[in-house]
Amino acid sequence: MKKFLFAALMSLGIAGAAQAAPTLQFRVYEDNALVGGLSTSSSSGLLAASGSTTYFNVSANAYGAPIVESPSLLAQTTSVSAISGYSGTHTIRLEFTQTGLTSASAGGLLASLASSFTTNFLLNGADVQSVTLTTYVDNNNTAFGRGTQIASQTYTSGPTNASGQLPANIALTNEFFSETLVITATFTGPSAGLQADAQIVRVPEPASFALLGSALLGLGFARRSRRKG
Repeated sequence: MKKFLFAALMSLGIAGAAQAAPTLQFRVYEDNALVGGLSTSSSSGLLAASGSTTYFNVSANAYGAPIVESPSLLAQTTSVSAISGYSGTHTIRLEFTQTGLTSASAGGLLASLASSFTTNFLLNGADVQSVTLTTYVDNNNTAFGRGTQIASQTYTSGPTNASGQLPANIALTNEFFSETLVITATFTGPSAGLQADAQIVRVPEPASFALLGSALLGLGFARRSRRKG
């Protein structure tokens, strides 16, 4: 009896670990050096962070499961401004990730995921050399993993740039996977600012539309048969 209870408890523990809530994480690199004071995480589906590095002020918001339906991951109203008084060229990289997403929610072994990017060059936008936004999915469920690139876009001028929807078919071979958004900006002068948004969303599969169409067609035939009868 004791062995049975122990085995049952162990199986519950394993199941609980496998079904752990998705976790959002955020980190910042300045000139390729990690800024530890800005790293944060959340399992609520909402993450907010703000603070300063040596050369930049940063403010970021991210949304994931369960606030938005898995596997969507949104980094919105991400703002970066260069602190006045510095010289030279400096780069800041903001990384958002969510682990514990499920392939079933993404459409099975082959998922159609779409990325979209927006960048607004704000005050002194000419001093922002470039902004690159990139999305990734990682089948090993690794935080900040870059197993497969979904989409990428680079902007070099303002004031507003928008990519539209960039769809890609991604093979999801494991039950759990992670998604990562990376925003990299290079500044050539102080007192410049930008705002950037990036997102990953699920695109309905063509097969789903075909199935829906078949169902509607079947209903149409059924109605016609009833009328003839």
